[in-house]
Amino acid sequence: MTNDLMLDIETLGTTPDAVILTIGAQSFDPLTSSFGDVNFYKRINTETQENRKIDDPTVEWWAKQSSEAQEEAFGDEDRVELSDALDELGKLIWKSKRIWANGISFDMSILEHAYKSLNILPPWQYYNVLDARTIYKLNPDNERLGNSHHALEDCILQIDLLQRTLKKLGITKLN
Repeated sequence: MTNDLMLDIETLGTTPDAVILTIGAQSFDPLTSSFGDVNFYKRINTETQENRKIDDPTVEWWAKQSSEAQEEAFGDEDRVELSDALDELGKLIWKSKRIWANGISFDMSILEHAYKSLNILPPWQYYNVLDARTIYKLNPDNERLGNSHHALEDCILQIDLLQRTLKKLGITKLN
């Protein structure tokens, strides 16, 4: 059953109030190699995030990334308002049993801040948010598959790593 959701974001900072560049989400079953038919990818209009922050070290970091990653993160096409993206994402989150992120102190804290800054209740229960990175570290044999810095592609890479780890550990059931 594919009622779990992996989230990933790309930003212009590392604090909860960072400007959000892109948001990706993919449904999946953590206990098999199945991906769901729900995926979400939005490029966010940065010009409308006046109260969100940009930090210089993150901008410098982006300058060292591949031209493909930079174009995807900073290209002008198909940008949406943050509020619209969060509204649409929220509908997917409410339908999900568990929400996974690659380190909940980054993605989830930034998304939570974004929802709250728009006076929207975050669409998840705190106890349904899980940290995929902690699971990966339980398997010292894992080979990291890379990171494209495309939020949806990174969700898929993170899901694959999570599924492989749970299989290797013999996990057959999650609460």
